[in-house]
Amino acid sequence: MPFTPDVIVTTDYSPGTIALVAEAKGAMANLDEAAGQLKEYMLLMGCPVGIIFTPQVLRIYKYRFLGRTQDSIELIGEFPSSDLLETRKPEAGLDSAVESNLVGWLDELAHTGEAAVSDQRLKSAISEYILPAVSGGRVSVVHP
Repeated sequence: MPFTPDVIVTTDYSPGTIALVAEAKGAMANLDEAAGQLKEYMLLMGCPVGIIFTPQVLRIYKYRFLGRTQDSIELIGEFPSSDLLETRKPEAGLDSAVESNLVGWLDELAHTGEAAVSDQRLKSAISEYILPAVSGGRVSVVHP
């Protein structure tokens, strides 16, 4: 079965342009395997930013457009995700609380433009990579 991301963010100026792709994973997920699938999707779609979100970590990836291999996608960092988690039940149509948290956080970030986190490294990474990709964009859940 081909890889389908959990969440995409499309740009406000071109709804067919994916600015960010995201995966929500549980605590026991194989993040390296998920990263490989995410990178392949980023290459295929020409998506500049990718994230993997778990209850423990947030990984941020940047496609540098230096080639058509996974080597041109850089892991910007792995950060604690505790500042981004809220205790909420999954919304209708969402598979998990992790996915619900991810969608809620990205949607809020897209509309407010503010990253309310205490970790300065994480705040800087969000401001530099994620915020430009989601600002004014449309957050959509993608399910096959």
